[in-house]
Amino acid sequence: MAGVYFKQGFRSTFVSDIRGIAEKLHSSPKIVVLEGEEIEKGLAKISSSLFLEENLIVFLVNPKKETIEKLKPLLDTLSQKISVVIHEIKDKEASAFRFSPPEERLLKKKVLSILKDHGKTMTDKAYAIFMQKIRDEALIECELLKLINYVGDRKEIRLADVDTIVSGSEEESLISLFEAIKEGDKRESIRILHTLFISGMSPLLVHAYLVRLVRLLIQAKEISNVLDLSNSETLFYKKFSGLRNLFPFLPEDKKNYFPLLSPKYALGLMKLANRISLKRLKDLYASFISYDLRLKTGTKFDTIRLENLLLWSFYG
Repeated sequence: MAGVYFKQGFRSTFVSDIRGIAEKLHSSPKIVVLEGEEIEKGLAKISSSLFLEENLIVFLVNPKKETIEKLKPLLDTLSQKISVVIHEIKDKEASAFRFSPPEERLLKKKVLSILKDHGKTMTDKAYAIFMQKIRDEALIECELLKLINYVGDRKEIRLADVDTIVSGSEEESLISLFEAIKEGDKRESIRILHTLFISGMSPLLVHAYLVRLVRLLIQAKEISNVLDLSNSETLFYKKFSGLRNLFPFLPEDKKNYFPLLSPKYALGLMKLANRISLKRLKDLYASFISYDLRLKTGTKFDTIRLENLLLWSFYG
């Protein structure tokens, strides 16, 4: 449905949130996410297109008030043809969601019934994590069907299946994808990539996440002389905490800056960055950026194009 919409959410559930919003606006959405300086440039590119597909949904993440005022005429024009969602990311996370005990008993019966109808079972650990990830009863059947399709002929649904498929584990899957590519494991690379697509991530979202990941790895590589991984993790964390002092002020979007990441996540990225040359990372980043416009034009070959880009960049 064309128009301008206003939504709020949290960074930790960002991917699943925009997916849910997009699917409510169109049955087969094409998602474009713009944030920070990309907002003006991205909207300008989109508005210059001769043909705009009605299933295009553009998310503007945390736009500044003055940016919205400046782009208002352009937004008014675009909103007559496509959906534009102004998405505000809240800083403070909501408290962990829990169904009430009576609701949980009823939902467990529902889950078991659906599994039984499809000849499947689920381990206790898998069920516990599944219920932690589900915040809306209406999503239960949809997420279960994705799991059932994913495991195929296997009867039992396990914890690893839930971690991979159910919304909320995209970041870990993308890091696993990058590691598989780095290790030269083509089969595993394609498997993880297809798993992300099955879980509902579009090629555009996978591309956006990988661009950010490579950018962070380059930052980690360039700062590796300050953080010596040969020392203990405790010393690493101590030195890492001091990197925040490099910033005269803290930017709004901390996730794009290596020194502002969580220490544990930063340590994992540093270990991965140390196994890849800086030149290789910069070459891959250049490939992603040059590929950005072609991917955003959107065709039925988006998936194949992304596969070719990833595999060619490392194995070409």
